[in-house]
Amino acid sequence: MSKGIDLIEELRCELDEIDSDIAELLQERYDVCLQIAREKRLNGIALENLGREEEIIFNQSAKCSKYSEEAKSVFRSIIDGSKRLQRQSLNLYLVGMPNSGKTKLAGRLGLLLGRRRIDTDSLVMRSENKTIDRIFDESGEAYFREIEHQVLCRAAATGDLVVATGGGILTYEKNLPILKNSGVTVFLDRDPECLARARVHNRPLIRGGIDDIMRLYNERIEQYRSESDLTVDPDDEAAVEKIAEFFNGKIS
Repeated sequence: MSKGIDLIEELRCELDEIDSDIAELLQERYDVCLQIAREKRLNGIALENLGREEEIIFNQSAKCSKYSEEAKSVFRSIIDGSKRLQRQSLNLYLVGMPNSGKTKLAGRLGLLLGRRRIDTDSLVMRSENKTIDRIFDESGEAYFREIEHQVLCRAAATGDLVVATGGGILTYEKNLPILKNSGVTVFLDRDPECLARARVHNRPLIRGGIDDIMRLYNERIEQYRSESDLTVDPDDEAAVEKIAEFFNGKIS
């Protein structure tokens, strides 16, 4: 009996060493997965690659021929955990017209979700040390859009942010794969009558007032809707909670 107990303890020690090695390797694997996620967000590449995932499960479980079915279950669980970690770094992007409440709601969502909030217009102005009006007047809209794109790429690479975007961020084609693959996009669809009260300072595309606002709204409304994962009325009292619930569902 004593010999049997001694053998069990010896085998348990061997298991502990194996488990310790597995834990270290899992740490390394998850670290690498997060690095991959960062590069995918930065380059507008989808996080999920089902073909590669199935290939990994098949190839690695085959190496465990004696216990291939058990190994498949283990590798599937490891991959699911890796994907969950990668999704948790996705950004929450708020898009919409000027005066749709993006900055205000981003602040509230940042607090609710425990994430840092940034504003792309503010970062563009800080980068150039100029107002948006001056950037448009001195360098043109194309230049502004490229600087805005660079700011977006940095946000995508950083991850785990709530991002209040500029009203025209969806109009620059290079931004679309970055937004789609680095986060969840929510369109704040405010009633045009409310949008018409927007201030025009630092909003060069609506300097003409209500006529410019309505022209821009009509030009962009379909793209806002089609490129977004969720559309919300920012004046709905439950808007913040609706967005947070939707976002948490997407990253869980």
